Amino acid sequence: MFVDMILSFVADQVDSLTGQATQQVERLTDEVMGGIRQSMNPLRSGSWEGQGAERFYGEMEQVVFPMIVSIVTGGMDFTGMIRQAAGIITQADEAISGMFGGVVDMFDIF
Repeated sequence: MFVDMILSFVADQVDSLTGQATQQVERLTDEVMGGIRQSMNPLRSGSWEGQGAERFYGEMEQVVFPMIVSIVTGGMDFTGMIRQAAGIITQADEAISGMFGGVVDMFDIF
């Protein structure tokens, strides 16, 4: 019973923390991508033209931004794996509790 309460508390904390982590990763991504794009706006509006500018814009769109998205995806995957691990622990606890509870009931220990 006490262990169930602790695991329930821990599971709630894990859910809360992973939710916060996901929000922080999303916020950070929006800020980084938005800041970079905003910094590029003056360049795109005619401040920098030519072949070098076009290559720079292309590399930003094809290499840098996808890398940022990849980093964010990794952060999201990490929080998802933590949630999955917490779910496995909860399932194991429920299975063990069911077996242990049956033994306790058979012998009337508690």
